[in-house]
Amino acid sequence: MRRMRGVRRAVLCGAASLVLVACSGTSASVTQPRSSGPPAVGDELAGEAVAGPTPEPMTAGVPLYLVDTNTNNVLGESLPVGLLTGVKGTIPGAEISQQFKERLLTVDPDLQAYSYAAEAYDAVILAALGAATAQSDAGIDVARQLVPITNGEQGCSDYADCLALIQDGVAIDYNGRSGAVNFSPAGDPTSATIGIYEFGPDNTLLPDVTYQEGEILPEGKSRAIDAVVQKGAGDGVFRIASFLPASGGLAFLGPPETAGIKLAIADIEAAGGIPGFDAVELIEGDSGDTSTDTGRQTVKALLPLKPDVLIGAASSSSTLSVLDQVTNAGVLMISPANTLPSLTTVRDHGLFWRTAPSDVLEGAFLGSLVTGEGHRRVAIISRRDTYGESLRANVTRAITSGGGQVVAGIEYDPAAQDFAAAAATIKAARPDAIVLIGAYESSQIITELVKQGIGPNSAG
Repeated sequence: MRRMRGVRRAVLCGAASLVLVACSGTSASVTQPRSSGPPAVGDELAGEAVAGPTPEPMTAGVPLYLVDTNTNNVLGESLPVGLLTGVKGTIPGAEISQQFKERLLTVDPDLQAYSYAAEAYDAVILAALGAATAQSDAGIDVARQLVPITNGEQGCSDYADCLALIQDGVAIDYNGRSGAVNFSPAGDPTSATIGIYEFGPDNTLLPDVTYQEGEILPEGKSRAIDAVVQKGAGDGVFRIASFLPASGGLAFLGPPETAGIKLAIADIEAAGGIPGFDAVELIEGDSGDTSTDTGRQTVKALLPLKPDVLIGAASSSSTLSVLDQVTNAGVLMISPANTLPSLTTVRDHGLFWRTAPSDVLEGAFLGSLVTGEGHRRVAIISRRDTYGESLRANVTRAITSGGGQVVAGIEYDPAAQDFAAAAATIKAARPDAIVLIGAYESSQIITELVKQGIGPNSAG
């Protein structure tokens, strides 16, 4: 497996344990945490301060840590300049070369971020290579090739080079722009990289990023690939449908992923296309977010257009809302950004795959980052949805295994307008660090933390 520049390497054994190995050779073992469960129905905010040793009086300016859905430049636009200075966050994805960024900009000159662009690019290339290997665009046939073409003997990283090896009968190991994918039979990458980002004094992300690589060792259980053949298979056209957010709270993730898709198609066409197919077509669709019915309506409109593969969604919740629609129709679905661990075992006829790692890996790295920087009393505030609950559990596991304590755990309704009670609960717990697992509402939460004197850089 190709190694990335970084300061730590992680190995996951199944879903229950994790070992983080630092440069010094020290290690910390992480075990499965107990889940506190969701708050009672009707509670807008729920939280509990955990009893512990009486801490020293807390000073304002508590270090803040973020996750992939709020580690972006959009967050700082509605906050006072300088407020996010030094705030850190994690985003799955390997280091993107300057050349790849420049190529993405030729597709979309207005691109402001690159999150999951590489994963989207790789999703398209893998689908095309799978079709070339299978000599078929049937989702069931392409899906059966995804493990072999990412675990073969001969490494390759460009579509043209990989295609030439396939045509020579060589078993390839595709290593893409997002790193070494190495799919497991469950549809997940068995290796991945997490970037640790930091905000500068202008509330935007600094260009210097620390990358950490991890391996996820699957339990070895394969799943049945038993889908029907989708409508339109064998018609000579390889149709790619995008299912990415053009509207809603995650719309900022759409442009880089779409650019990745379009760049991959350009590279496929530059290499002569996919053998046996007359054309490669792209159909763009808006996944929206789960606050509306946009995603389901988009898929309803896309399926009659006979796509062979659906690239998306950006949100795990959006994927779950349409997964049955897509996979029951026999359409292959590859997400560049879904991280919900339960998607590994969800019933999908073997047609759901993802090029991003599950929250198990990001949660482990984020939790170890917090404790590795000396924080022992940590408050976690997270969205009350599948994404927030999953990432919160894995961050908690890493913090407790690293010698820390979660002194306050709060779940909130993403549609809430008042976060005063949540901030007050966190303040009462006197944490020495706060982890915010949020999205577009994060600026409101940070504003309330500042108001109560426990936000980042809130002491002047």
